[in-house]
Amino acid sequence: MKQQKVAQVADTQGRDLVAAARANGLEKAAAAKGVQVVTTDFFSRTDALPGIGNAPQFAEAVFGAAEKAPPDEVQLAQGTVVYELVGVKPPATPGFDEIRSRVENEFKNERAQTLLAQKTQELSDRAKAAHDLKKAAKEAGATVKTSDFVARDGQVPDIGSMGGSASVAFTMKPGEISSPVEGAGNGVVLSVVDLQEPTTDTFTAKQDEIRDSLRASKQDELFTVFVSNLRDQMQKSGKIKINQDEMKKLSGSQARDEGE
Repeated sequence: MKQQKVAQVADTQGRDLVAAARANGLEKAAAAKGVQVVTTDFFSRTDALPGIGNAPQFAEAVFGAAEKAPPDEVQLAQGTVVYELVGVKPPATPGFDEIRSRVENEFKNERAQTLLAQKTQELSDRAKAAHDLKKAAKEAGATVKTSDFVARDGQVPDIGSMGGSASVAFTMKPGEISSPVEGAGNGVVLSVVDLQEPTTDTFTAKQDEIRDSLRASKQDELFTVFVSNLRDQMQKSGKIKINQDEMKKLSGSQARDEGE
């Protein structure tokens, strides 16, 4: 009931503001209500606007209005918006000066990512050759950081979740060095310093999760075997027939596609 009352009050205030704006102008009407008027630059249907964000309902209302038409309102999830369409700019291909900065930024970002991947690969190769990540990092001007013991579901600063590409650490032995790993926008090379077996308390806390994971894996394996055996039985009994000629054609077509 409170939400309905609030919505009714907001709707009434929106209609009052629209009426006052049409009579006295949006600036005066907003000032009388203590509401701030925000004037935007030209924007497209997909742009996010201050205080509104990306709202398709608002874009539909504005782009369906006539230029310099009287103020109107539109209901959004976050409230009532009273708007006035001041000007319309026809779509046009932007000139070079308009998009130059954007193109430069995109090129710089792309180039930076390429260089980061290249430098990270070089660091990994150098560390593996020298069997020393710290020495290779020092030569490359990279920073070496050591974490505490971390589990598979843990988080590490500058890397993020260990459940992603960084999970390769749990397949490595102490002293081994990884290939480049993506981590929170950084180029990362991992080296395992030490491994710690889970304690009894940790195993007890995780045993239900481990049991469920093993059970699901075993069920998938058994189901695959069941389906395979059932298919063989049905083929032998004649309930399933496979067009061998068509299978050969498909296999040959696939082989040609892979060889092209």
